Amino acid sequence: MSEKRRKRLINKPLGMLSTQILLALLILLGTIAAGADSSVYVPLDHWVYRFVERLEAQGRANDVSDGIKPYSRNKIIELLNVVDKKYRPELSPLELGELDLLRGEFVQERAMFQYHARGGAVFADFLARQQTDRFSGRGRSEAEVVYRHRGGGIVRGHLGSRVGFRMAFEQVREQGSRDYEYRHDLYERRIDLPQLKGGAADFHEGTAYVKFAVGPVDVQLGKDEALWGPAPEQNLGLGNNAPSFNMIRLQSQLGAFKLVSISAELRPCPNRPDSPLCVGTADSAATYAVNGVTNVRLLERQKYLAAHRLEVALAPWLDLGFQEVVVYGDRGLEPSYVNPLMFYWAAQSHLGDKDNLLMGIDLDIHPGHGRRYYLAYVVDDLKKARIFSDDFANKFSLQAGMLWVDPLGLADAELRAEYVRIEPWLYSHRFPINTFRHFDSPLGHSLAPNSDQWQLSLTKRVTRDLEFAVHVTRSRHGENELETDGTIRNVGGDMHYGWRPGDERETKQFLDGHLVQRTALAAGLHWRILPDLQLEAEYAQEWGQGVSLPPAWGPAVPLELRSGYGDGRQQHLRFDLRFHYF
Repeated sequence: MSEKRRKRLINKPLGMLSTQILLALLILLGTIAAGADSSVYVPLDHWVYRFVERLEAQGRANDVSDGIKPYSRNKIIELLNVVDKKYRPELSPLELGELDLLRGEFVQERAMFQYHARGGAVFADFLARQQTDRFSGRGRSEAEVVYRHRGGGIVRGHLGSRVGFRMAFEQVREQGSRDYEYRHDLYERRIDLPQLKGGAADFHEGTAYVKFAVGPVDVQLGKDEALWGPAPEQNLGLGNNAPSFNMIRLQSQLGAFKLVSISAELRPCPNRPDSPLCVGTADSAATYAVNGVTNVRLLERQKYLAAHRLEVALAPWLDLGFQEVVVYGDRGLEPSYVNPLMFYWAAQSHLGDKDNLLMGIDLDIHPGHGRRYYLAYVVDDLKKARIFSDDFANKFSLQAGMLWVDPLGLADAELRAEYVRIEPWLYSHRFPINTFRHFDSPLGHSLAPNSDQWQLSLTKRVTRDLEFAVHVTRSRHGENELETDGTIRNVGGDMHYGWRPGDERETKQFLDGHLVQRTALAAGLHWRILPDLQLEAEYAQEWGQGVSLPPAWGPAVPLELRSGYGDGRQQHLRFDLRFHYF
């Protein structure tokens, strides 16, 4: 047996053993202590988050911690009760209707199936969702249609006041006018390992966890998702663009200080024939034969994430956030990264500076009067000796935005603006296992490296259950270039392609490479048909320059398989009918 394989086989049991010991200690502590918050988390796409952000901009909700999501059900209930008691006379009729609707869901419980006993309660609901996307224009001879059919269920509950649990499962089929031969043929990008069946593709998503309190610390064990940063949807740090992953999440608060820590297991980019983007990133020598020489199976590569975030309320209207996220692999769990109090920058140096560390700082400013502002700055790497140079290792990103509630006296309306800039090479790494991705989906913002984007939107609610919106988006992206000899000129425009020997490293240039520009104008509506049944419809017109042309035009299509580039308009009609939140 080779020395390399022997070390790999030894490190894996050690990593599993350390995980099992940690889990056992946490469960033991949870059985003998009670305290913080054992209620389960609220799904990240629930509309309650937008309602809370509106209240915060109005000065009616402080101590929210916008940068640490998801929120627990108890936190939502506490906030709704405070608003109902303190600010009810100040709310508009539409806001009152929304408040009562949310209280009916969180305070009173309206799950379809309920079971109550002396030792706790169980709640269950069905999940259903139908998504339709229709694309036309940009050289298509006929419309391109994608359907996604989703069905599943949710079970959640609590054992007394100490332990909460939640399980959700969703089976998804995507089909339409596409042929599903490769992974990148799917329109849905938040996927694990799909089954490609030619005329359709099947995949599923599942989450399951238990949550309990260890004194003043909330502990979560299981598979879930996280969203860190001040922006309401996509953030530069941890986003929810990737599938859920197994984690241990610790969260606590001491006065104005809030700390959350995650130790998680990620999946590497799938090295399979149907995933040409990832082929070649694994160690081809790390195989063993099963049932003869023709059945060859790759040894699983280990990949982990460690992250912690500290938020401080400097004033009732000002929050400061600091976070570190590190991705590492090809070995067992690192105790230095599992430690929630460790400064990861120092730990990475101690471990040989071979991992992918992201560090960020952000401000959340909410002075009231219907205004909220946020600013985030992230460093993915830093060459300290040449910090002000254009070296490729100096990778930064910036995000700034604002929310204006009832702008210019327009009641029950919201005006939002945001700018995002992601420098070349961000999220990538010279070792593919350390790329800032789960499977092949980004862990952070969905905007590719070497890009920027402006967004402006106005929404207006005409009743409690009906809302109209218009959006304007302008983006630019410097894409890697495919040379005539088949090689790739790497300008840092793709997180899947880190720096390689021979790539330019002394100088980087923002928007270098093949320039792709998009301008989109969209209008849509959101209709709450029933409390748990909602419909979204949107029509978007996009003007593109240098964009990837159909049929192989998606963001995950490798350069060598794309159909070509050109200019032109594209029309996108979208319908989304859903029952409950995953």
